[in-house]
Amino acid sequence: MYLINRIFNPEIYQGRYRHTDYFEGWYFKIIDKYAKNIYAVIPGVSKAKNDKHAFIQVIEAVSGKTLYKRFSVKEFSYSTKVFDISINDNHFNRNGFSINIQDGDFTLNGEIGYTDVVPFPKTIFNPGIMGPFSFIPFMECYHGIVNIHCGIEGFLNINNRDTDFTAGYGYIEKDWGTSFPKSWIWLQCNHFKSENTCLMFSIASIPWLSSSFDGLISFLKLGDRFFRFATYTGAKVKKLSYVNNVLEIVVEDSKNRLSLKASVGRGGVLKAPKNGMMNIDIQESITSQVDVILSDKSGKIIFSDTGNNTGIELAGEFRQFETVN
Repeated sequence: MYLINRIFNPEIYQGRYRHTDYFEGWYFKIIDKYAKNIYAVIPGVSKAKNDKHAFIQVIEAVSGKTLYKRFSVKEFSYSTKVFDISINDNHFNRNGFSINIQDGDFTLNGEIGYTDVVPFPKTIFNPGIMGPFSFIPFMECYHGIVNIHCGIEGFLNINNRDTDFTAGYGYIEKDWGTSFPKSWIWLQCNHFKSENTCLMFSIASIPWLSSSFDGLISFLKLGDRFFRFATYTGAKVKKLSYVNNVLEIVVEDSKNRLSLKASVGRGGVLKAPKNGMMNIDIQESITSQVDVILSDKSGKIIFSDTGNNTGIELAGEFRQFETVN
């Protein structure tokens, strides 16, 4: 039952029967009402052959400071039925998290609750953002969206300072497998003037048999409308360039065109996995800005807005995705 349940519920822990060269991590993004306090908290587990451990990563977006806190793998526990994990006395699920960690002179404790949760839409043939690729075993890396959008209530005490996140915005996604791709671009934002709007774009180099291909997964949610652009839907990247810290992307499918122009802001260093080992350094910004235009094929604009507090990663040989004009 677990093996079936995990396919149709990618948010739950996937690694029950994976004992080596494996990782899994969940990405909790929280932004307060005034966008002055912007954090990502990333609990996870590494089953590297010679270094099995659980971890909690933290990135503070404004300063770019990061933390990687290690725990014994024995302190990691999980449910096989729903998304519910614990690391020592830190607890995480779809409805928020409670945290209590200290590392040197850094302390972080408190409880964050998520309200008005908008989960990722599922169907039998598309149980997650990876669509039919969700059913393919032994891929290098899988990606899942847990909460597309949610409100926040609660406080965190950060270095003995109470910080109120109530009325802010939250988001949860996750990754699992053996290694992150050798190259990828990731962008995510749910901080628009338009209410209940969320954007995610990712392109990565995907190993396939004896070769590889560029895999695209992306969506734009506008209220009750959901626009999905992915390799498995026939969507294509028509333009991708990165010049002077500005990332421009144009994606098209048979009906619509999604245009993104992002100014990449300051970032911090996070750890990413290779064969389960959390030993790759990547840069992530959560202070970037993205201009978004969605139009139909005739050029009629369906949506236009600017998103702030945008998460962006440009990793590995990401310039391989650039198009030639």
